[in-house]
Amino acid sequence: MGLETVVVSKDQLDTLMPLIVEQQHDCGKEVDLAGTRTFLEGIVDQEASFQIMACEEEVAVGLVMVDPLPNLQFADKVAYVHDVYVTEALRGSRGIGALLVAAGFVEAMRRGYEFAEGETEPDNHPARKLYDRMARKLGVGCKEVDSVRYLLDLRPGIERVRDEPDYLDQLATPRLLSRLSARPGAGG
Repeated sequence: MGLETVVVSKDQLDTLMPLIVEQQHDCGKEVDLAGTRTFLEGIVDQEASFQIMACEEEVAVGLVMVDPLPNLQFADKVAYVHDVYVTEALRGSRGIGALLVAAGFVEAMRRGYEFAEGETEPDNHPARKLYDRMARKLGVGCKEVDSVRYLLDLRPGIERVRDEPDYLDQLATPRLLSRLSARPGAGG
């Protein structure tokens, strides 16, 4: 049968779950199997977001997630290809990651996305070469765009709301931004 990629549907979650558990362990996350399954049930079988798994002999060995990413520059949604994961035993040996990324781009085109975005660290030269190679093989354009992404941990604010119910209302005022920009050294 060999290696194949499939768009994940709800009836394939039993095949996918062992790989998700492995991925969460690799990321140092505590596995909440029921919560993770509920989350996945809510996102599979959608038109805009999709997940592709690589399977070998009916065992999931890799996964890529694709979600719409609003982009004002292109005035349309962009397919954001992310969270590529390959089971540890097969990493780097058979091109499964590259196969998943290519499958993500192909499915994005199939669903009518005009742009796709992938992201990697600036010093990850193999991944950067992969994107260039994929673009050539798929016959599409590829442009390296320098950007910085921020991950804001909102949990401290959520905790503060428990003690100060008006906290968020206080933050959501134009005065907050004017006060912050008036501080010495602010604005950068």
